Amino acid sequence: MHHSKRKKMLFIAPSPMYVEKGSSLRMFAILKILATEYDIDLVTYSTGNPFQLEHVTVHRTPRFFQPDLAIGKISIAKLIFDFLMYLKIVWLSMRHTYDVVHCEDFEGVALGYFSAWFNKRSAFVYDLHNRILDNLHLKTKPNKILDTILLFLERRFVNKSSQIILNWKKYESDVLLTSRPSFLYYDPIDDAMMVTDIPPQPYLIYAGNFETYQGLTDFIPVFAKTKTKYALCLVGTVTHAVTACIAEHNCEDRVYVLGRKTVPETNHLIQHALCGILPRREGSCMKAIHYAMWHKAVIANDTASNREIVIDGHNGYLYDSPEALRAILENIEKNPQALEHLTDGVQQTADLIANIWDTKSFLERYIPCNADSK
Repeated sequence: MHHSKRKKMLFIAPSPMYVEKGSSLRMFAILKILATEYDIDLVTYSTGNPFQLEHVTVHRTPRFFQPDLAIGKISIAKLIFDFLMYLKIVWLSMRHTYDVVHCEDFEGVALGYFSAWFNKRSAFVYDLHNRILDNLHLKTKPNKILDTILLFLERRFVNKSSQIILNWKKYESDVLLTSRPSFLYYDPIDDAMMVTDIPPQPYLIYAGNFETYQGLTDFIPVFAKTKTKYALCLVGTVTHAVTACIAEHNCEDRVYVLGRKTVPETNHLIQHALCGILPRREGSCMKAIHYAMWHKAVIANDTASNREIVIDGHNGYLYDSPEALRAILENIEKNPQALEHLTDGVQQTADLIANIWDTKSFLERYIPCNADSK
């Protein structure tokens, strides 16, 4: 689907670009797809690995400001980053006429909204990773005044949008979001692979950050009490809470903490695992998709977001208590077929996800909403 004259896009990505984790992976995947149709000015943070894409011009915030950023927190550093991005957005918008302003997540749509005066004729697309409070409350306690302000702003941003890209199927029935045209697009994964050392015995795997909300300190004590031949492999940046939990339950010989790995190395580890684990307590997580695309079943905490991907007894097992988790762990130890009989379900899940990722399908859903933009 190529046009004789390429349209011009302003792509607002308030994130390190490019890094091999989280939102950056999603943004980069969408950027690559849209670059097949648009000439793009990308505005992003000064942090992240340099990259080049045809039809993409990268505009970064000043290099002198490169702080570390925490997940799911409002911080002075992020506010400074966003202000610097806003200045860059205004400068570009005064120099160019954009057919589309594409905004990534809440900060991106805020920057796009407050610079909309300079892009009055542009279509306005909001790639919504998570509702703002879903993300903020992972690490911040609810605050009635702040939450009310953010929800008011979120409603304004949604109403401004020509189209919304949804990261989760659960949002398809959200009363606020259904007011605008939308479509579902899950976070893609990088399928590159690099050989790395794997544990000597069969193992379950967790790959991701070790923040408290991920539930590793809930999973490890149950795993430690379950007598099995298989190990637990943890991939991610190590935290004191997790290492202390392992030591407290005397399971150092069965839990391998491998630290941070590249995506290709992580893929190699997942490929050789018995299955993936997803003990996350709350919030949305794409790891179930990552595991499914490597044809691995998932043992997951029974939360609304996990149920979107994991169907109990079809492509994984869900638990709602330590006792239920222990029963699952014991079952896959005693009954090797417990994971094998999920193979067809995992394959069906992988096929459905692959269809959502299809580039042609994405462009067919994206472009009609912007076709009248001049």
